[in-house]
Amino acid sequence: MRKLSYKDLVIPNNIFPKVKSSKNVSPCETFIGQENAFKAINFGLSMEKKGYNIFVVGPSGTGRRSFVESFVHSFAKKKEKQEDLAYLVDLENPYSAKAVLLPAGLGKNLREKLEKASEELILKLQRTFESDEYEEKRKEIESEYKEAKESILKELSKKALKLGFVVKLTPTGIVYVPALDGKPLTQEQYENLSEELKNMYEESSKKVEHLISGVIHQLRKLDAEYAEKFNDLDKYAILFAVEPLFEELKSEFSFSDKLLEYFQQIKDHIIKNSSKLKNFEEAKVYLKHILTVNLIVDNSETEGAPVVFETNPTYPNLFGKVEYVSKMGVSYTDFTMIRGGAIHRANGGYLILNAEDILRNPYVWDKLKKTLLTEKIIIENLDSVYGINPTITLKPEPVDISLKVILIGTPDLYYLLYEYDEDFQKLFKVKVEFDWEIDASLENVKQYFSFISNVVETNNLKPLTSKALKKVVWYSMRLAENREKLSMKMGKIANLIMEADYYSNLRESDMIDAIDIEKAIREHENRMKLFRDKYDESLKKYEIMVETSGEQVGQINGLTVIHLGDFTFGHPVKITAKTYAGNVGIIDIQRESDLSGNIHSKAVLTLIGYLGSKYSREIPFSLGVSISFEQVYGVVEGDSASLAETLAIISAISKIPIKQSIAVTGSINQHGQVQPIGGVNEKIEGFYRLCKYRGLDGTHGVVIPEANIRNLVLNKDIMMDIKNGKFNIWTVKTVDEAIEILMGKPAGKMTARGTYPKGTVNYYVEQELKKTYEKLNGKTDKKKKK
Repeated sequence: MRKLSYKDLVIPNNIFPKVKSSKNVSPCETFIGQENAFKAINFGLSMEKKGYNIFVVGPSGTGRRSFVESFVHSFAKKKEKQEDLAYLVDLENPYSAKAVLLPAGLGKNLREKLEKASEELILKLQRTFESDEYEEKRKEIESEYKEAKESILKELSKKALKLGFVVKLTPTGIVYVPALDGKPLTQEQYENLSEELKNMYEESSKKVEHLISGVIHQLRKLDAEYAEKFNDLDKYAILFAVEPLFEELKSEFSFSDKLLEYFQQIKDHIIKNSSKLKNFEEAKVYLKHILTVNLIVDNSETEGAPVVFETNPTYPNLFGKVEYVSKMGVSYTDFTMIRGGAIHRANGGYLILNAEDILRNPYVWDKLKKTLLTEKIIIENLDSVYGINPTITLKPEPVDISLKVILIGTPDLYYLLYEYDEDFQKLFKVKVEFDWEIDASLENVKQYFSFISNVVETNNLKPLTSKALKKVVWYSMRLAENREKLSMKMGKIANLIMEADYYSNLRESDMIDAIDIEKAIREHENRMKLFRDKYDESLKKYEIMVETSGEQVGQINGLTVIHLGDFTFGHPVKITAKTYAGNVGIIDIQRESDLSGNIHSKAVLTLIGYLGSKYSREIPFSLGVSISFEQVYGVVEGDSASLAETLAIISAISKIPIKQSIAVTGSINQHGQVQPIGGVNEKIEGFYRLCKYRGLDGTHGVVIPEANIRNLVLNKDIMMDIKNGKFNIWTVKTVDEAIEILMGKPAGKMTARGTYPKGTVNYYVEQELKKTYEKLNGKTDKKKKK
């Protein structure tokens, strides 16, 4: 038990390097205080085996993302450039698309070459089909065809005429008419013929029909023959136009068997579909389509292996998609509407993802696991994968992947996945633990100053004075809740410096001084302290009834902390204990009314064990005690009030009053030892604000566990009042030490006979319990006699 002095609470000067300002400090080139994280992530990135993906674990705001991005980018620069990925038309299967991997930069080159080839082909085809040579050759074939056709028809006319018929070629086919002396007969003339002649014509007509049938067959054969000749002419003309272009492409991309096969297929397809090339507008569309390169991944500008941080990892953003356009109310797609995802861009390199975002987006985690297990990425829309939409769609060729996935998340998320997802352990074998604090040693403070200098340089801020640097370190310790540690919540440190720079600008100062740091801290607090002000106002108006003077039996000031997410503050609460005759033992009103959390309920059971072992060794605890947090209407959680509750019960039993000018925090175990608690700074400052409002007289103060001394990082106002003796902080190791401070009497140490010395608090407790037990037993004995 001891009363802390001002010197016990100040930060020792020997941890601060001697610098005049941040100008004299070189900016850090790397992250500080994360040696184990450096080793772990370097191992994970260097391990090329399957399943050695990385999960970076650490609290938010500690610079996890910046650390990972910086380290991975630096590591990736030493690696080789990765291949480009393109999708090409699949002429054999219209519902597919061919995937082609190319050395970095050649994907863009291929796309440009084929775009140029498409334009050149149109020009060459146009010149070819409009050339005199082509026209002469075509006319020659047309003349041959015409002559052959006329010869067949002339022979038919000659034979038909011998049979008494004239043959005519019409748009609807070949017709024949009876003739006399080589002249066609009219219908009237034919009707006036004798029956004998009519019968003769009737017989001859069958022969003519037979002749015509044969001629039609000949003409069809002739048409096919010359159509083939025309087609061959077009093919040779097209071949003449395309052959040099495709030979050039084959020569340039000879390293890829897949591209050589593709060029041959395209050339054959163009020649085979020569009819589409006669209409130059149609030919432009056709050639542009089949020669399009859908470049999914372009690594031409990438230095080393690719590093991709996907901030919005939805299913399509991560794994790609097939887009559609609507034409006349019908959805249409082709290989040019295939879109790659982050996993395609990161192939051969590193993909960084926020673990919480992955789990928040439907189906993404499941697909990511399948992709890593199969080492293949398949572009397919979500509705197709899960059978929501049975429409036939494009199925691009799968691509082999080899990449390292780095997830960033909280410890809770890591352990949740580790416990409940068996695939997680197979796929993420490297855990990188990101520390949230480091020791406040001279060397680490030097590194901290280097980080501050880096923030100043990066954000073009004013330099910090020596006092300002020390104040930043104080704030870091406050964040860490420990004078022996520095917080690694570097985002908050950087924000503080930038806000302090703003306030130094208002002062028109050339440097950021301690007053600017203090102003930034104070103003940040002012922007979020509305709820604290409302609580303080209720305390000041005595709407929340807490005494800060005098003495009361069975009443003590406890200290609680309220967490609001972005702001935490402490305030005092009245804890009361009342005793009455009976064997019901200790009743926790919070617990009975379902306003007690599990940890608080455990703490109450612990103090019951302590009190029972200390005061009921020979006689039962024959007293009813009720304990309550007055004017607390929410759930009470935590064990930090168990010391105060124990003292209130001891006061209620012994009838010895407790000083109301002192507040208490601390948890106890069953041996009566006082254990450390959290939020000690906020708790002390909460009681201090109320006491200062009512007037400090030197009697006010708080009792805290001795183990919490290192956690004291108090604000400037309270430190000055402690220095001037207006406010006090006592530390205790046991319940008995706290009794002596709050009740002003010795607690009393058990003698060899198992009793406590007269006049001590423990003696009065034991005597009161003994009296009550005897009274209860006396009443019971009288009832039995009656």
